[in-house]
Amino acid sequence: MVGRLLLPKVREVMSHPVVTVKSGASVLTVVETMVNSRVGSVVVVEEDAPAGMFTRHDLFESVLKVNRNPGQTPVGEVCSRPLATVGPEETLTAAVAKMQKYGYSRLVVMENGRMVGILTNTDIKIRFSKGYMSSRLMLKKLAVDTAAYAIFWSSFSYIISVLIVGIEFDKYLASSAIGWVVTITFAGVYGRFLDIFRGRFNV
Repeated sequence: MVGRLLLPKVREVMSHPVVTVKSGASVLTVVETMVNSRVGSVVVVEEDAPAGMFTRHDLFESVLKVNRNPGQTPVGEVCSRPLATVGPEETLTAAVAKMQKYGYSRLVVMENGRMVGILTNTDIKIRFSKGYMSSRLMLKKLAVDTAAYAIFWSSFSYIISVLIVGIEFDKYLASSAIGWVVTITFAGVYGRFLDIFRGRFNV
């Protein structure tokens, strides 16, 4: 349970809103949409529901490579199906495992039957270039967060309590025991909270 709290969620990394196209649109029109929107993929919708994904790989493999006319080929005929989906509250670890299982580099994010975003390998690499999904790296981050938090607050508490207020050092140590336990317990969780909070404001 604690591990899931510390792991980044899909919602923190996914891109939104999602660029969509109708399945009857020509590949040429879709490519123009991708270029204008500066995206490498679009979700193909049928009857207002996501039905497939069209990527640059589909363009090369299913259209250009086999000499199909982009202006006369409906994107619904050459898009990748079925869609692989993931929930916004699932961890990135679970999402990456799903990508690897199905051989996809993109997942559509669905919540209560509604498309709310798209998660790509590029999104993950940009946000976590040093491999945040690594359990070893996450434990290292937890240890660093705990040490930094403990050093900062213990120093701050010492300055206020001993040097300014004038509490005797032995009494300060006795009264600080609970504070140290709380610090060590929640420092890593606080670090994750900061990650999420900063992510909401793109800082």
